[in-house]
Amino acid sequence: MLTAIYSAVILVATTLGAFVGLGGGVIIKPVLDFIGKEPRMQVDFLSAAAVFTMSVVSTGKCIKRRQKFDIGIIIFIAAGSIAGGWLGSAVMDYIGTLIVQQTIRCIQAFVLAALLTAVSIYVSKCSFSFEIKNKFAILLVGLMLGFFASFLGIGGGPINVAVLTLFFSMNVKDSAVYSVAIIFFSQLSKLITIFATAGLEPYAHQWKTLLFILPAAVIGGFVGSSFNRKYDDKIIRKVFVAVMVILIALNIYNGFNAIIY
Repeated sequence: MLTAIYSAVILVATTLGAFVGLGGGVIIKPVLDFIGKEPRMQVDFLSAAAVFTMSVVSTGKCIKRRQKFDIGIIIFIAAGSIAGGWLGSAVMDYIGTLIVQQTIRCIQAFVLAALLTAVSIYVSKCSFSFEIKNKFAILLVGLMLGFFASFLGIGGGPINVAVLTLFFSMNVKDSAVYSVAIIFFSQLSKLITIFATAGLEPYAHQWKTLLFILPAAVIGGFVGSSFNRKYDDKIIRKVFVAVMVILIALNIYNGFNAIIY
């Protein structure tokens, strides 16, 4: 029963992830925390595996239909996000030696709620943007994205979309496509780091769960990328903000729930 619930969560999350650039981790992490059946490390692993699978499918579809990318932006942001992801993971591991898991979940929930609030306000209300060209600046942007994505265990999607819109003058529709391509590299790096530091043993019991959630992520990648191509920027922006509002409420609930228990 729990596996079926996880698969449904993954399907919805990865569909929205590929559709509006959320990646999926920003949905998977708080929902699995809400369910509360897995420790933080297991949630992060399942989320990373599902989001990486979705990003492979979605990016592959974009390449197949010959969608144009500025490969320089993707490479430099991805390089920065890989380094930032390692830093965020190291900081989280260090914090894990100082405080209990429940407190970490509380911190993650409230920080994520604050970030999503800022992102939703910018995407829905603000029209100003910049157009960064300097490669070092692009690397720093990637470093920031990777740090928060890894620290919060979310894959970085909604932050990616806001940052790409703000710093590269993209519309939300194009930002969503770039976001998923960047997530491919960041989640690949995260999975490599997970297995290099902890090995396979801590996650060996999850193979049955993976047999269900990875096909759900594949379907989500196909469906979400098809939706992204079909709908215009206005619709994608509205869906993005609506999902943000729901996630902000869920993260605030998770944060207070962690305090109580």
